[in-house]
Amino acid sequence: MKIEGPLRQDAHRLASRLVWPTIVAGAAYLLWFQLAYSNTPWTLIPLAIAAAALIAVVPLGRARREGLAFGATTTAIAAATITLFGGLFPYVMPASNDPANSLTVANASSTEHTLTVMLIALAILSPVVIAYTIWTYRVFRHRITDEDSPAPGEDLARRARAGYREAFGQE
Repeated sequence: MKIEGPLRQDAHRLASRLVWPTIVAGAAYLLWFQLAYSNTPWTLIPLAIAAAALIAVVPLGRARREGLAFGATTTAIAAATITLFGGLFPYVMPASNDPANSLTVANASSTEHTLTVMLIALAILSPVVIAYTIWTYRVFRHRITDEDSPAPGEDLARRARAGYREAFGQE
């Protein structure tokens, strides 16, 4: 979204090659998880949303609508996360040897004092993180072009070609 020129074309080419293997791997894993470990059928809803969002990435990528494709990918990741955590609930980490040894949400929770301290830290540090994020987006809001900097390794590749031509007497 923030690049232009050959680097953008290379990124688009790589994304178009990897989109279908990513969709197949993600769908296979989420479907396996749903069938093997999910304790509730309601997680089929976010699973379907994740699948639809990932499939929507294909035409959006072909149409060069990177912003919408990014949004669809974000939606897919959020829906997959809801599927995984919703399917495991009330377990945080199920035990493989005995379900009685599993870590549950109740077992994993902190004490009231710890939660109070963390709430205060959150109230103080969240505005700092938000301000830093806004500042970062403002500083890096422009697209990167070829004139801004060469592609990674471009100078090295140019010198290697020149050295090869010199060593073997080619012009």
